[in-house]
Amino acid sequence: MERLGTGIGWRPEIADAVERMPGLDWVEAVAENVCPDHLPASLRRLRERGVTVVPHGVSLGLGGGERPDEGRLKALAERAQALGSPLVTEHIAFVRAGGPLTASDRIEAGHLLPVPRTRDALDVLCENIRIAQNALPVPLAVENIAALLAWPGEELTEGQFLYELADRTGVGLLIDVANLHTNHVNQGEDPAEALSELPLEALAYVHVAGGFERDGVW
Repeated sequence: MERLGTGIGWRPEIADAVERMPGLDWVEAVAENVCPDHLPASLRRLRERGVTVVPHGVSLGLGGGERPDEGRLKALAERAQALGSPLVTEHIAFVRAGGPLTASDRIEAGHLLPVPRTRDALDVLCENIRIAQNALPVPLAVENIAALLAWPGEELTEGQFLYELADRTGVGLLIDVANLHTNHVNQGEDPAEALSELPLEALAYVHVAGGFERDGVW
């Protein structure tokens, strides 16, 4: 996978500040906030300077029980092509439930929800990622999320889950170290152990961010 260098998350609210940053190799833009037919002027200027733009999706729901929506995959592919991106990223999460195959109306969570770290859930996630990989024009990398809860009956540690996911699908890993810390605070998981279990050859890039603790929850 292409070496990206040093980057930052691009958002419209901080676009001017991002453009003024020296030594910037690439930026990450939320895919759903970018229209491929009308790219923001700031992103166009960055691209003209040789700054790489990576679309970062938040709505595929690759960890859900349904197969990835073809329309959402097409939209993500269009953004990658419009931006000339070397890869796209998404999350190891589900974001909706219910729908025609269930007894419930479809519900959009509006949040990234954790996938149970079980063998069955891993099988579903792997198949959904393979479908996404086949539909996208560039490689896919997926990010570990911050979880406020753990599912009962989990069979794998976070590191084991990520290792098997990458090993079985060839997907890249976007590792958010702040999310590993969050899971340490909220659930007592060992971030050093998770990092030691990761296949470094699958690493696409790393998120370094922050947060705060409130009432014992990060």
